[in-house]
Amino acid sequence: MMEDYRRKWQEFYQCHCGYAWWGWSSDRQRLSLTELKDQILTLLFAGHETLTSAIASTCLLLAQHPQILAAAQAEQQQLGINTPLTSDNLQQMTYLEEVLKEVLRFVPPVGGGFRQVIQTCEFNGYRIPQGWSVFYQVGKTHQDQSIYNYPKKFDPDRFNSQRAEDKTKPFGYIPFGGGMRECLGKEFAKLEMKIFVALLLRHYQWELLPQQNLDMIATPTPHPTDGLKVNFRRLETSS
Repeated sequence: MMEDYRRKWQEFYQCHCGYAWWGWSSDRQRLSLTELKDQILTLLFAGHETLTSAIASTCLLLAQHPQILAAAQAEQQQLGINTPLTSDNLQQMTYLEEVLKEVLRFVPPVGGGFRQVIQTCEFNGYRIPQGWSVFYQVGKTHQDQSIYNYPKKFDPDRFNSQRAEDKTKPFGYIPFGGGMRECLGKEFAKLEMKIFVALLLRHYQWELLPQQNLDMIATPTPHPTDGLKVNFRRLETSS
């Protein structure tokens, strides 16, 4: 039975990810069924749930801030809404980059992470022994008034080259964590978000439907209480 489960998981992973070594640890030891399940759950959560949350938050926040939505759409029109998305013109979408950074600051998809204390230290009068695990909170960091001006305001301009508020302190902007244990999928996730939202801005207008509860629930990833009910309308200039 165990080998049958292992074979099915291996076929699934090889089919979707192309790694023939699935089912083995880094030291060439067989992974248990529980470990295999944990890896698949991590893959699904880190690669799907967080991105879905971030894109939903983008749609929500842009609908709530029509001036910012209009500015992001104007950038797309300036670049040419019917031109193919390439690496070069994606890099030219500087305002969209600022919008997406502000979305991840305002509603970070991941609440925080754990780090192990490698040397006994003191913080705010508390002694933290070596070997303890500590939890850092992304949301609290992103609402720190010593880093961000008016942190409760949705303001993409805080990330432009003149203000660059996220550069005022080390690890002041950590939607993907930080340091050596930063999210490995960071650049891929940012690219997926940018392509998805750029296509939305080019070809659609949207508005929130009335009579829905938009209070955010934090688990497993941030999302409105009633989900997100949006009316999309294809722009007439889109082909």
